[in-house]
Amino acid sequence: MTDRTKRAIGASTVARHELPNGVTLLVYPNPTSPSVAITGYHAASAVLETQETAGLASLTAEALNRGTTSRTFLEFSQALDDVGASLSFHADTELGSFGGRALADDLELLLTLATDGLAHPIFPEDEIVRIRDQTLAGIAYADDNPAAVAGRRFRELLYEPDNPNAWPVEGYAPSVSRFRRQDLQAFHQRAYNPQTLVLAIVGAVDPANVLDLAMATVGSWTNHRGSISLEGWHHALASADAPPHAPDGDHRREDLALAGKTQTEFVLGWLGLRRNEPQYYAAIVANYILGQMGLGGRIGSNVRDTQGLAYHATSSFESGLTRQPWTLRAGINPSNVDQAISASLHEAHKLADQPPDADELRLTKQALIGSMPLQLERNEGIANMLLALERHGLGLDFLTIFPDLVTNVRAQDVCTVIGSIMNNPGYTLVTVGPDLDTLGK
Repeated sequence: MTDRTKRAIGASTVARHELPNGVTLLVYPNPTSPSVAITGYHAASAVLETQETAGLASLTAEALNRGTTSRTFLEFSQALDDVGASLSFHADTELGSFGGRALADDLELLLTLATDGLAHPIFPEDEIVRIRDQTLAGIAYADDNPAAVAGRRFRELLYEPDNPNAWPVEGYAPSVSRFRRQDLQAFHQRAYNPQTLVLAIVGAVDPANVLDLAMATVGSWTNHRGSISLEGWHHALASADAPPHAPDGDHRREDLALAGKTQTEFVLGWLGLRRNEPQYYAAIVANYILGQMGLGGRIGSNVRDTQGLAYHATSSFESGLTRQPWTLRAGINPSNVDQAISASLHEAHKLADQPPDADELRLTKQALIGSMPLQLERNEGIANMLLALERHGLGLDFLTIFPDLVTNVRAQDVCTVIGSIMNNPGYTLVTVGPDLDTLGK
């Protein structure tokens, strides 16, 4: 048995523990690296917001390290800087998350600081104002970016208004402007619970020692009375998975004008698949053929290179615990908008009707299978993969069967998954750029 085989990621090499307070711990020793990475996810995400409080999960996460019951923001940052470590907190629609890295000898410090931020933030008023202003500046910048505006408005049209998937993670200027210290405190008390936390630790570590350190740090975190349970989080996720507007046989389109822009961006798409659906593997193969292979797949080859209609053109397939969009996107000369949209749809419909040939399918599978080891070159990549396996119930031995799952996708499977989604005429389309009416549209 080679050393590489001994270190293969699987049930025999990953230690999995459930701590008494509900934290799930995954540990993978990687002796080839002197460093250690920690990553985690938990329930404190936008699925626990309302439309009126959009952005609260993100702002709360950003403020976790700005002062705790035992450290000021400066002391928190200095402790990391002193050992060359990093640690940050985030939140998106489905998950609250954090990640950090340090030398293996400093793992205890990293876990101590992560626990301090998760369990004991104090949300200083001056820091909240600073983060809120930075967030508002970012929103204002996005409001002047055609691609960002198109992506945001696309999701607002695709999902029902009360679905968190419809809101930008950073929120809206009116909601963010209203947030005060008590709002972050209340969200933290309700949304942060060790019972929903999954933590992965990868690096030059001994699993038994890591378990002891975890028990003394995140294992000591006790939840607030009334904070969300694991079941409550799953219920919130299920609510966010509600179907969007039912297709009515026709598409929804909005053309938005931004002053001073010379390029148009469009986002055209449909509701796609959850990560755990059986068609997922056919979908990633189809997406690679359609918009990822080489310099942009079939869409890039036709729309950009052959017809010269776009500066960039691609297909993007997202997946998660809830249904996410499958989109066609392009940046184009405003005079080419309708032609580029038609050409992109043509490539999608063509792939739905005509199976890829053997060489195209083989090269795509090789690329997808070959990209997996690249994702696992660094401790952070391995840790993120372990979290994904846990999150989607794939099992710790998933990486050993992934090549077969991709290899077994047939050409007709590609047609079927594309056709089931992209042959639906009820797509959603948003264009953002110069006023099309002034260009003779």
